[in-house]
Amino acid sequence: MRLIIAEKPSVARDIAKALGKPVRKEGYLVVGENLVTWTYGHLLQIGDLAPRKWDLKDLPFFPERFWYKAIPGKERQLKIVGTLLSKASEVVNCGDAGREGELIVREVLDYLGFKGRVLRFWTSEALTPEVVRREFMRLRDSSEFDDLYYSALARQNGDWIVGINLTRLVTLKAGGGEVWSVGRVQTPTLAMIVRRDEEIESFKPETYYVILGKFEGIEGVMLRDGVEARLGKDEAERTVSKLEKESFARVLKVDKEERSERPPLLHSLTSLQREANVLYGFTAKRTLDLAQRLYEEFKLISYPRTEARYLGDNNKGLAKEVLKRLGREELIPRVDRVGKRVFDSSRLTDHHAIIPLDKAKDDLPRQERMIYDLVLRKFLGAFMEDYEYEVQRLYLQLDGEIFLSQGKRNVRLGWMELYPHEDNPIPLPSGSVRKDEVRVEARQTKAPPRYTESTLLREMERLRLGTPATRAGIIETLIERDYVRREGKTLRSTGKGRELVKKLASSKVTSPDMTSEWEKELEEIYVKRRGREGYDEFIGKIKEFTREEVVKLLKEEFKVENRATPEMLSLAKMVSKDLGVEVPGTGMEEVKRFLDEYLPKRRITCKCGGEVRAFERGWKCVKCKSVVWREIAGKRITFKQAKALFEGKELKMRGFKSRSGKRFSAVVYLEDGKVKFKF
Repeated sequence: MRLIIAEKPSVARDIAKALGKPVRKEGYLVVGENLVTWTYGHLLQIGDLAPRKWDLKDLPFFPERFWYKAIPGKERQLKIVGTLLSKASEVVNCGDAGREGELIVREVLDYLGFKGRVLRFWTSEALTPEVVRREFMRLRDSSEFDDLYYSALARQNGDWIVGINLTRLVTLKAGGGEVWSVGRVQTPTLAMIVRRDEEIESFKPETYYVILGKFEGIEGVMLRDGVEARLGKDEAERTVSKLEKESFARVLKVDKEERSERPPLLHSLTSLQREANVLYGFTAKRTLDLAQRLYEEFKLISYPRTEARYLGDNNKGLAKEVLKRLGREELIPRVDRVGKRVFDSSRLTDHHAIIPLDKAKDDLPRQERMIYDLVLRKFLGAFMEDYEYEVQRLYLQLDGEIFLSQGKRNVRLGWMELYPHEDNPIPLPSGSVRKDEVRVEARQTKAPPRYTESTLLREMERLRLGTPATRAGIIETLIERDYVRREGKTLRSTGKGRELVKKLASSKVTSPDMTSEWEKELEEIYVKRRGREGYDEFIGKIKEFTREEVVKLLKEEFKVENRATPEMLSLAKMVSKDLGVEVPGTGMEEVKRFLDEYLPKRRITCKCGGEVRAFERGWKCVKCKSVVWREIAGKRITFKQAKALFEGKELKMRGFKSRSGKRFSAVVYLEDGKVKFKF
């Protein structure tokens, strides 16, 4: 019997439907001679390897071997998979086609001791019935992906070693009973944010003055040594007084430079997340979730968890077919002419760039449409003509001083017609022009901007911190652990985050360079096919690093802060989230003042007259026992919405998700102790 294991139920259903008429069973599907089951992501986690009691004497701790246990809440599905495996002679690993997907299924097979034949299903295309049936005719032996598995295992085990040792060490040295989480990737990422924030706060702006002129409506700036002149106030005023006496400027030179820009590269996940953050303010995680839905549910884009921005040399047929589906047949001849700017297998590791696979229907949800359109225009633009324009520079001389005016004239839009664009040509006179005015403008030097998710993702990509599939999770982890908070589109370190970086000031774990080198070594285990040997070498280096850091940090003196208790901090964080106000710090007095001021504003009175109390998963009335959960049908419920429901109001809300994965809207209200829907 053949057992097919997918990473999630939705993928299992797609595969089963493509292979026949599935019959639903508990935890799996039957399709002819095939059984199809799933894992809900990771079913296993590393077991309780470290000593139960936290003690500095036990550090560093390195397990002789790694063993695993079921993740709480997933034991039932693991048991179902185990029962099916005991009857199987062959397994098809249908985990996502990437490092983590390989590990998710492999670790289950290892844990349950499966010894039969294992095949690998691998594709970057959306799982349409045609793609599934085609790729099931091309299944590959699992051994071809051993190196990918060892790369994933090295990442998982290495992260555990660094995290368990340094988290325990910092927590014990800091005292106060609060856990200080340290991670191989999250900590250097946090350090980047902290250092940028400190740079901004220590920045002292300097005022300088520029001289602007207007000549027959043409605006220009005064130059010195070929660049914008930055002057002191007195010199600027003297210069303007001198220039005000002149009535005409002489045209010194007119430059017209033809330029062209080739189409931008196709999207990787990171570039897609960055663009969506800049244009729409989407978080990296939100963009990933939307892209995953477009891939899995709507079958409209290719596999999204990729770092590539190219297609393979053998993907020209796919590109032509997609252009045909999109109704852009006029671009098909250019597929054979764009060359390695689009098709370059040497730039790929496992997956090609994200591309559209079909035309979207009119009823595609709004946010999914926004992400789809970003992918679509990158793909179409790749096969369009270059954008050509003329840069115009007009140099004017006024009493010995040079003024520069610049403009741009579009010549051929090409791919730029897909994007917002402007055309701002300037007149290009000859001889002399009348001076309308000259004036002084005060300006200030600016501090570097705070990180947004877009700029942080760019820096993480440049420094090889994490992978496209993990970077969004790293940002969310920093926020969940109260090291970083979102302020609009920007990311800002909290007092706790700064304190951790301060405690680790002498540690290499805050260095992006070291983490970048580790990420490179993890990739090379797969790319250079180093397998078990590469795993052993990587873990050896991780142990050596951890040992050195523990020895060094044990000698450090940590200042024990008078911090609020974990319970107070947890409550303050909940109040902050509910009311949208910022906790000013983590000190005992700061948090106490915050709770004294804002806790009363968070009170809710139920329509029955009872007091409503908040808990981690929702709100509950102590009198009538009515409950409003913080998440209902996949949608997060805000404090204001919960308050309105307890007060007896009906709310029209959207963004719910049914058990089958479909989005829906409804009027919600509280009745008989629970939230109900009205359609």
